Amino acid sequence: MSEPIAKPVSTLIDDAPWERYRRPYVRDLAYVLACPNVLTTWLDFAPHQNTHKVEVHSASFWQAQFAAYQQRLEELDTTTAYQTLTRYLLKRPSPNRLGFHFEGLLSFWLEDGFARQLHPYETLANNVQLYNGKQTTGELDLILYNHEEQLVEHWELAIKFFMGSAPFEPVNWVGINSNDNLQRKMTHMQTKQFRAVWVDTEDRGQIKIDKRYGVIKGRFFLPINTKHFGRYDWPTWLTPSFPIHEWCDKNDTVNLATIDTTILRAAHYIEWFSKRRFYDRDDGHPSPLTCSDNESLKTGLYFEGDRPIVIYPHQRGQAHDSF
Repeated sequence: MSEPIAKPVSTLIDDAPWERYRRPYVRDLAYVLACPNVLTTWLDFAPHQNTHKVEVHSASFWQAQFAAYQQRLEELDTTTAYQTLTRYLLKRPSPNRLGFHFEGLLSFWLEDGFARQLHPYETLANNVQLYNGKQTTGELDLILYNHEEQLVEHWELAIKFFMGSAPFEPVNWVGINSNDNLQRKMTHMQTKQFRAVWVDTEDRGQIKIDKRYGVIKGRFFLPINTKHFGRYDWPTWLTPSFPIHEWCDKNDTVNLATIDTTILRAAHYIEWFSKRRFYDRDDGHPSPLTCSDNESLKTGLYFEGDRPIVIYPHQRGQAHDSF
């Protein structure tokens, strides 16, 4: 693995430009664009399986896409055009699952932005089924035609909310479902979806893939006591501007005592993307947890005011419900 570099903990949390938008789905859409890929480069965990080269978009690429789409975001946030976005998302399969919500938001931007000539990516197909004989073996998220480079691109998507622990290698970033980690996800993408060369599409027949991109976004959470170290080894594969927050062991009474439970509330599932302030009390503050709540905090995301914190068991032998 590449040599780590040191990064000051004080600079971990991005300025979150998506928070400027008022309407929840617009805020989510802005988050999907403004959030960089977690990776600075693709890491090959299957070097002996004769897989294809996988690329990642740079942080500056996503900054440029967000900037180009900002005027449209303002329109969606302030006019009845918002209904176009909500109808698009709600008509998709399983809109209440975070992975499908992420895919829906990115698909909306691709289609809407291409129609407005804000980017060069034309959607040729999505959710393309892969078969071995008559058996379905998987599907590909997005097949796009890049008019700028005149190439067919396959984008495989993932939205991940992972808790990290030293030494902060990809295998050490684990989800609420403890069987899920970054290395496992990347290996699966590379050895399954990214093996495809030709795909059958409904409208355009058989298409050859020229380029492959892993699009992995989300939020990562460091152990809450990491802030006491001042500096720590920041892996070179992890994008410096990626949203980083904190998690706390649910059995760590010392660090739990540093959290102000009078302003702590459990997050709703969709708030892994962005906070919904209408879940706070009418006075703009969350309903405080009672002492009994604090003594038995469940695994999940909480907000201490506007600060997101994950409560998670450090013992990772037990799997929890996945997203």
